Amino acid sequence: MQRTPPKLTFAERLYLPQVIGGIAVTTRHFARNLLLHVLHVFGFARDRRAAVTVQYPEERKVYPEGYRGAHRLTIKPDGSVRCTACFLCATACPAKCIHIEAGEHPDPDTEKYPVRYEIDTLQCIYCGMCVEACPCDAIRMDTFVHPRIWGYRREDFIETKQVLMERSRVVQERGRDALMEDLLAAYRDAEAKA
Repeated sequence: MQRTPPKLTFAERLYLPQVIGGIAVTTRHFARNLLLHVLHVFGFARDRRAAVTVQYPEERKVYPEGYRGAHRLTIKPDGSVRCTACFLCATACPAKCIHIEAGEHPDPDTEKYPVRYEIDTLQCIYCGMCVEACPCDAIRMDTFVHPRIWGYRREDFIETKQVLMERSRVVQERGRDALMEDLLAAYRDAEAKA
C-alpha cells in the first residue's frame, strides 16, 4: 500500500516560513556577535566570546583526534615502504582514487612491493576505508593536515609514493605538528613568490 504525501499549504509551497526562519537565525547571530564585539571594545562581557571566523592560515583550528587528514605510507625501520601491494586499499576505496602498480621485491623474503602508489586527492572522499582495509598498517590518515589546495592541473593533486612516504619520515623525525608547519611555510612561500 502506497502512502500519499501530506498536502502542503500555500505558504509552505512558497517556502516563506522557511525563508523567514533562516533570515531570523542569521539576524539573531549577527546581532549577538555585533553586540558582543562592541561590548568587548569598551571592556565589558570579556567572559563571553563572540563567534569569529578562523583567519587561516595565520590562525588554525585544532583538529580532533579522529580527524582524517592527508594520507601517508608508513615505512619500515630500514626506510622502505611497509606496503606489500596487496591492492586491498584500492579495492576497498569507494572513490577508486588509489592506483597501485606492483613489482617484484629485490628481497627474496618479500613477494612484491608497490613500484607506483598514487592517490588522486581530487577524487578522494577521505572516508578512511583504505586505512581499515590495509592488513599491514601501511597506509594511515593520522597526519592532522589537510591536502594542499593549490594547482592548476590534475597532476598537481596526485600524491605519489615518495610524497606519501616523506610524510611518515617527517612524523618520525620531527613530530606530527611539523607537517602543518611545513604546509603553512609552503603557503607563505607561494604567496611571497606571487
